[in-house]
Formats: sequence, structure tokens, C-alpha cells
Amino acid sequence: MVQPARAFLRELSRRHLEALRIGTRLTTYFREEREPTAVDVRPADVIQVLHGAGIRCVLMGTHALSTYREQARATQDVDILVPKKDVPRAIRALSKAFTTLELKDSKVLARFIDPVTEKVVIDLMKPAQKVYQMVFRQALPVGATHRIPNLEMALVSKFAAFTSPRRERVRKMQDVTDFAAALQHNRDRVGVGEACKIGAASIPGRRPRDQETNGRRPYRSSNSNVTCQRRGD
Repeated sequence: MVQPARAFLRELSRRHLEALRIGTRLTTYFREEREPTAVDVRPADVIQVLHGAGIRCVLMGTHALSTYREQARATQDVDILVPKKDVPRAIRALSKAFTTLELKDSKVLARFIDPVTEKVVIDLMKPAQKVYQMVFRQALPVGATHRIPNLEMALVSKFAAFTSPRRERVRKMQDVTDFAAALQHNRDRVGVGEACKIGAASIPGRRPRDQETNGRRPYRSSNSNVTCQRRGD
């Protein structure tokens, strides 16, 4: 069992690093062409700053989800999740490394904004919500510097984003596209039962239909007591 697990993590790391390289190059190209005065903050730089401060972060958002997509894409910001105890230290380390960025701190996010473009380039996510508290238990190592959510957790996190009432409508549309792309590309690998279990435990108001299925045939995970609707129902 150890050997297949190692082989899986090696392949996951390879795919992640390839997607990260492509996504970074696309974003850098966009900035050079459209926003030449923008600060070119790259995910590898952010990860290295936190790693240097002794913080092993979880890379979130598009840069993580692209691992599970057929094609990587550009994105303006780097989404990073760190444990609650490491949040103050992470803010200090990023503030020291990226001195030209403006910090806007809140209960759930510490946002680092490019003052020239007025766009967020780093989102330091705080595990204030249960869905993000669960990420740490569902994260996989990709090398020595950081982790990413596993496939099911990445999908649940994206689902939480596009169902959030505070999310901008245009960003929700992109979230849905990203979610669908990852689900389509992994339709034969995604653990539906596991995703349902994670979602039921982490997203308020989203729980499996274990009592009422409206006459439709439920899907029951083989390793849990979670019941969800089958795909296509």
C-alpha cells in the first residue's frame, strides 16, 4: 500500500507543478501585456516566503484546482490557507516580503492589494469557516513546501465559494465553470460519497438527503453513512 501511495503523490506533485507553472506564465503574460505597472506576485514566491517563516501552507483557489483540470488558467490572485495559530506570523512575513502591497485585514481574510491596479493579489485565508477548517485534514503534500486540497475537498471548497451569498455574481460564474471543468475531467475518479461527506460536515445548511429523496434513488457511500443524489438524477 505504501508504494502505490507514493506513486500517487509523485504523480499528483508532477501534475500540480506543471499546472502551477502554466498558470503562472499565463498570469505573468497577461500582466506584462495589460498591466505592465502591476506587481507580479507569483504563487511560488508567496509559498517560499511562508515556508521560510516556518509555515507550511495550503495552496487554494485556482492555482490548486488547476491540478485537477484538463487545462490550467490564469488568475489574478494567490489564495493561501494557514492554520489559525500561524495567521499573525504569516501576515508579518508577507507584509515584510511584499512591501508595496496594501494590507486589508478582516475576520476571514487578510488581503494584499496592489495599490496601482487596486486588485487583490494575495488572499491569506483564515480558517474561520468550518469548510476551511476541514481542509487541513483533506490536504495532500506536493513537495516539501506546501499542500493542496485533495480532489473532493477542492470541489467542496469551490462549491462553497459559488454558493456563498457574499460572493460577487461574476466571480460565481467563473467558480461554476472551474467546478464543472474539474468535475468533468475527473468524472471517473471523484469520490462522490466522500465529497458528500465533506460537504455535509462543512457547509452550513448543506446536508445529505438521508430522509427525503423526492422519490429519486440515493447514492450511499460504501465507507460512510452519507446519502447523496446520484449524478444525473
